Amino acid sequence: MLAPFFDTIVAPITGTPPAAVAWVRLSGPDAWCIAAKVFTGWPESPPPRMAMYGHHASGDDGLAIAFRAEHSYTGEDAVELSMHGSRASIASVVESCLKSGARLARPGEFTQRAFLHGRIDLSQAEGVRESCEALTEAQLRLASRVREGSISREVGKVREELEKLLGAVEASVDFSEEIGDFDRERAAQVSAAVLRSIDKLLWNADAGRIMREGYRVAIVGPPNAGKSSLLNALLKTERSIVTDSPGTTRDYIEELADFGGVPVVLIDTAGLRESQDPVESIGVQRSRTIASQADAIWYVYDGSRGWSDEDELLSVAFGPFIKLLANKADLGSSGPGLAISATTGEGLQSLIEDVREHAQVDSVEPLINPRHERILLAAREVMDAFDLSLGEAPDDLLSVLLTQATMLLGEITGDTAALDMIDRIFHDFCIGK
Repeated sequence: MLAPFFDTIVAPITGTPPAAVAWVRLSGPDAWCIAAKVFTGWPESPPPRMAMYGHHASGDDGLAIAFRAEHSYTGEDAVELSMHGSRASIASVVESCLKSGARLARPGEFTQRAFLHGRIDLSQAEGVRESCEALTEAQLRLASRVREGSISREVGKVREELEKLLGAVEASVDFSEEIGDFDRERAAQVSAAVLRSIDKLLWNADAGRIMREGYRVAIVGPPNAGKSSLLNALLKTERSIVTDSPGTTRDYIEELADFGGVPVVLIDTAGLRESQDPVESIGVQRSRTIASQADAIWYVYDGSRGWSDEDELLSVAFGPFIKLLANKADLGSSGPGLAISATTGEGLQSLIEDVREHAQVDSVEPLINPRHERILLAAREVMDAFDLSLGEAPDDLLSVLLTQATMLLGEITGDTAALDMIDRIFHDFCIGK
């Protein structure tokens, strides 16, 4: 648990050096005093949010920007110092701040202080982390919406409805003679609306997982069908070894691709065939296991040879939802499925669009993470119990259930989250954020 903010913290807030320029942040009650000791251009009355030129204790030159608490990222007095982005320059500035009274910030401590000072809520803080970890444009766009409060607004609306309902049931318990009985018919309508809102949020959970972890595609099929060539073509690099010898890929190869902003994990698997080679046999078994855990299965066969009885037998084992790809269309293609060519690129754009459609990234709003999903499922269970209790349960039991649901939803934004949960969330951040 974070100690009271009597200390001032410091850390680099830019990426791994070396770089052209780097920034170091000081935050806490003594931030401005420490800056005056380590930065020669610091005036007696620094103008807030204006860049000042000067020199650091190491002799390197750069800028300093002062922030009053009400306008800083952390919600407390802060200073951001720029310098040349060498390891030596950054280390020197941080070390001079430490010697002048600061301590090194823990992972995520700047953002944790922003949360505890009310600058952002817990879901927005998670959006900060997701923005830092984004690998594609779509991931960054959705993370930015979370950071700007998309989850906060949706959950806030649901909590507001529950709080109104809770106020009504508590009033009926305390002042039944004056205001009459609790309106259970109206409560059932509100509860149904709340459940619809929760279900709408939960609907985004799977799409949220895909946007964070990637849409997993298992590329399966017989040897020499062009699975590795397809992987290389989609990655636009020679990642998999391609030869005319069957059984080249004996283990799976997993790589992340960007399909128009959608993170996609492409998994090139061992060719499916009976083999006396124990290593290759293990690879084939792994291919089947990986396929069973994927979001999509692409069965690649040699379209220039046509669809065979062996293809029929092998493909059926993966179930009815596989996508058939007739590769080597540049050599002439016959057989079911989408005609593609890993050599010329024919049909590959259709594959990319197909993944984008199934990943449903364009309809994801807001971006629900696994922590939110667990809380929403628990809140839904409580509201189901509330619905069942509306028939004959006493008002005070209804009050308990509504309080429980409201408290659960408050964990998403941090209003009712336990401190140990908060610490666990920020522990996953990088230092300097």
